Amino acid sequence: MQRRIGFIGLGAMGKPMATNLIKKGLPLTVFDIRQEPVDELVKLGAKGAKSSTETATSSDVIITMLPSSPNVEAVILGKDGVIQGVSKGSIVMDMSTIAPSTTKKVGDELIKRSVEMLDAPVARGVKAAVEGTLAIFVGGKKEIFEECKDILEVMGTDINHVGELGCGEMVKLVNNLILSVSITAIAEGMVLAVKAGVEPDVLFEVLGKGSADSFALQNHFRNFVMKGDFREGIFPVEYILKDLGLVLETGKELQMPLFLASLANQLYEFAKASGKGKNYYPVVVTIFEELTGVKVRSKKKVSQ
Repeated sequence: MQRRIGFIGLGAMGKPMATNLIKKGLPLTVFDIRQEPVDELVKLGAKGAKSSTETATSSDVIITMLPSSPNVEAVILGKDGVIQGVSKGSIVMDMSTIAPSTTKKVGDELIKRSVEMLDAPVARGVKAAVEGTLAIFVGGKKEIFEECKDILEVMGTDINHVGELGCGEMVKLVNNLILSVSITAIAEGMVLAVKAGVEPDVLFEVLGKGSADSFALQNHFRNFVMKGDFREGIFPVEYILKDLGLVLETGKELQMPLFLASLANQLYEFAKASGKGKNYYPVVVTIFEELTGVKVRSKKKVSQ
């Protein structure tokens, strides 16, 4: 029998992810606090729900894609939450990026109702969510992961089981930690070279041929920094600060000092304090540009 899927959270990432499930022909019930995306997906073939509880009542696998730890806890465990309507033997799969400790807390409550949980945060951004090419890091029981793998494969192409419940979130946070620190390092280095007289286009080309090459350079800098494109609505400074906050919180819980995470956090805080909190987070380069009076921008059309 085909499993019924519920999807809660139809934001910039959740909406295209849910859309891909509909396109695959999977029976889908959707809910969001905003009615507009619900109506859009209903037109594509989904069933709309009025609450998280109603979504859970009509679903065997409930997926959540939400902004923060408090949101996930409220949507799953709170009043009108998933836990009020979920059936014994169902699976809750949270694909948000939240604190591993919150994931474990929610999982502990669900298992009391004989409901399993996976944490499956994603990477690669909105474009990959639309194309169904997300990287997905999954924590939880291996047999539950295998049971849900076909659903995950509709939304992503690189899907890995990384350990017990909470490990998916940990891998995602480390991924974002490394990327956010890398962007600040590239920003500092490139502005230094441009200040010394190196042309930005020349600099970008030679760095891409050396050991400093990276995904951050080829994606974030090629497609955005070199074009001066820091528009709102992609992945803002406020979001990377949320993730770095979760990293630092987890480091404190584990009694591990996090020197580079702390420094990167302060740089992004500076960007936010400068009025750039809503801008795409590689805008952190402008801190160094404003201090030096130079800009890392291409003088030619940069291909996507």
